[in-house]
Amino acid sequence: MRFKDYYKTLEIDERASREEIKKSFRRLAKKYHPDANPGNKTAEECFKEINEAYNVIGDESKRAKYDQLRFYGRPDANNNGWYSFDPDFLKNHGWPGTAGAGQQGPFGQFFGQGFAFSDILRDLFGLNGMHAGFDMQPEAPRNITGNLKISFMEAIMGTERVISVRQKKNCPGCHGTGQNRQALCMRCHGRGAISTKKKIRIKLPAGIENGHQLRLRGLGSESTGLNARASDVIITVQVESHPYFRRTGVDIYCEARVEDTNLQNGTRLRVPTLQGKQVELNIPAGTKKGTLFRLKNYGLKSAAKQGDQFVKIV
Repeated sequence: MRFKDYYKTLEIDERASREEIKKSFRRLAKKYHPDANPGNKTAEECFKEINEAYNVIGDESKRAKYDQLRFYGRPDANNNGWYSFDPDFLKNHGWPGTAGAGQQGPFGQFFGQGFAFSDILRDLFGLNGMHAGFDMQPEAPRNITGNLKISFMEAIMGTERVISVRQKKNCPGCHGTGQNRQALCMRCHGRGAISTKKKIRIKLPAGIENGHQLRLRGLGSESTGLNARASDVIITVQVESHPYFRRTGVDIYCEARVEDTNLQNGTRLRVPTLQGKQVELNIPAGTKKGTLFRLKNYGLKSAAKQGDQFVKIV
């Protein structure tokens, strides 16, 4: 859950006096007034936000409640001008029915006994909090990332894997709000989300390279709120090395050890290939170590190119 930093909207310090608040409001309202910015949608939105902020900060009662709400929140690093909080803080600071008998957390003490969080939102931001100043949907959830290790030949030929992903999903009991009829949702305990485990079958195409990332869109965790968004699952492929072959793009490289006598007199040797068969390679007399021979079309085949296999004499 998150809400706007109205002090930042009004360009004032949180300790500003009533006169300073009025002065800043008048200055900004004049600057962004629609009459002074005809057809400027950005200025129009700014004007609305300024009035919205002043409606709360300019009222002593609302400001006091807003300050307490802000005290228990934290600046949202990824969304400049917003504050956010975790639903768990409600339980820890006086949510009805969560404090001990005859006790309240400081949040409950401030707002009074038996307060309902939805009432606070309605008072400050509008009906059920669904006003421009309050957003029941937090920043997009983080993508789920992981590594998948496959063999060299699986990368060459392609393969399939079934992976298990632990997801956080919007609680179906409260639709991600953390509450039911002004009470704590018992299914998710006010968190707005439940944890699930999902198995996903993924297909790795032939020729996939080490470090390649597969993005499975919408299969990650959901943000909590009425309009939940799902993150992605990003899998980084790690290809194990091969004892004989190595790869550069669509070309395959290997080494063949040949005795000095055979290099002087010339010889023939059989070279393994990716296709599983051996190709006879002619080594002319006088060949030096480090010489590179090419086996045409014995590399990887892509949509754009057919690779070769290179054999280095060592």
